[in-house]
Amino acid sequence: MSNIRDGDLFKVITLHGITFEIFYGYYEDFERKRGEPVPIYPDFKRSPVYTNDGYPFVTQMQELCNHGTSSFEEGCCVDCEFYEQGKELIGICKNAKNKKAAQEKSNGKKND
Repeated sequence: MSNIRDGDLFKVITLHGITFEIFYGYYEDFERKRGEPVPIYPDFKRSPVYTNDGYPFVTQMQELCNHGTSSFEEGCCVDCEFYEQGKELIGICKNAKNKKAAQEKSNGKKND
């Protein structure tokens, strides 16, 4: 049995000038009864983070967006032609339709 506990720091990842702290935890409550904590990566769908160029960060295991392409029926970002590998399980979506400026425009917001 390891000494890893819920909330312990797993790793600090810096990518495109943005720092992400990855902590151990559980994705679902039922996992607490069945095993040790695992590294919990950011939920970029819920809380988007962008590079200075406006491209969104994604995780490899994130579900494809409406603009994504995959040869798998239920593909993930890592399967998409627009996915650019970063560090660990974090990458960038290089689809121009997902850039911050494009998202703001499609949502009717003014670009800064």
